[in-house]
Amino acid sequence: MICIEINTLKDWIEHVVNNQRPVIVSFFAEWCAPCHKLNPQLKQEVEKNPEKWQLALVNVNNEELYDVVQQFAMAQVPSVCLFNMGTQTDLMKGYSERKIKSFLEKIRC
Repeated sequence: MICIEINTLKDWIEHVVNNQRPVIVSFFAEWCAPCHKLNPQLKQEVEKNPEKWQLALVNVNNEELYDVVQQFAMAQVPSVCLFNMGTQTDLMKGYSERKIKSFLEKIRC
């Protein structure tokens, strides 16, 4: 599975914290126009190397994940975190072509 929506704390623990491979977590909101640009770009990048990465989408308006959102995205959208073995290793806040290009280059390595 390349992309999974994280809807519960159980999903978060299973697919991010306990995942044995690196996970790109995109914190988004339905009303966020940059998020609608960013998530398809992330999906496309993960599809190029699905055995290496998994993409997890977290809607910041999900009240069950409030603490997770506050800890990692601080309610700023879009925010993208890289996790490896449950530990956050990188973070991108906001969206610009320059930021996404730099971020995608990191995950291609």
